[in-house]
Order: sequence, then structure tokens, then C-alpha cells
Amino acid sequence: MSKASKRKYLVCVQNRNQTWGQATAEHQSAFLIAKISSVTKSTEKDAGDRSIIKISEFAEITVPNSWDGNRNPVAYTKLSDYGIQTPDDLEDLSWTRLGASFNLGDVAPVEMPGDDYLAATIDAPSSPALAESTALSIDEAKRGLALKFGVSVEQIDITIRG
Repeated sequence: MSKASKRKYLVCVQNRNQTWGQATAEHQSAFLIAKISSVTKSTEKDAGDRSIIKISEFAEITVPNSWDGNRNPVAYTKLSDYGIQTPDDLEDLSWTRLGASFNLGDVAPVEMPGDDYLAATIDAPSSPALAESTALSIDEAKRGLALKFGVSVEQIDITIRG
């Protein structure tokens, strides 16, 4: 989890040796690159020490012979292994942005573009009376900060010194 959370991109490679899922790409072919938004511990029953890699954007690619048959579902390689040599190569891909939900307690979730963080900023109150009525709970602050910085709520720690 700590190693994966330091990476910016995820590349998916098709393994047709398994019977689960719906294969759409040729066996051993890299078919998708994604921007990692966070890596969190899986909450599924019997997940053990498995993690979930969450993404904010993805682009389809086709790079044959990208898998060496290793049984580990995660491998760390270079983007150049998939024909991506420069930042311009990344920009030239046709990226699809995933939507994000933001929920502040009793307020209904609002759909927003994946990294439109300005929509979630909170202005500082102009008077002490107003400050009391708009005070945030720790959970509300964590959710807002997670959205602002594109990380999971679990990655936010707040320390209050007084």
C-alpha cells in the first residue's frame, strides 16, 4: 500500500488465464492507463492486507506483450515500457475524467468533475458570531481536505494545538 500510494499512474494488463471479469483486450496486452487518486485499505470481508487503488482519470491504450506471466497482480515498471516517453505523450492520450461525490453530513451529495476542488472551498467567516454558526466538525474538515487534495479521508490527519 505504501509503495503504490507513491505512484502517479496505474497501467492495466489483460490476463485471460482467469475466468472472472469480462476480458476486452488481447491476452498480455496493456489496455488502460489511469491517474491514481488514492490507495486505501480494502474494507471487504476476508480482504486480508489487500488495498484498493482509486483513480480519477483513465485513457485506453494498446500495448501488446506487456505481461511476463508473473502471478502477482501488481508490478512496478516504467511508463516507457508502454511507449510513454515524455509528459507530452501523457497529454496526448484521450483522458476520461471520473466524477466525484462530496457529502457534508445532512447535505445531499453533489456530483462534481473529478478535480474541480474550487467548488468545495469554504470561505472564512467575517465575524465571530458567524464563525460559530459555520464551524466544521473534524469529519467535515477531513472530507473537504480530502476532496481539495485528491486523497482519501483516511489519509488526512488533523492536529489541534491550543
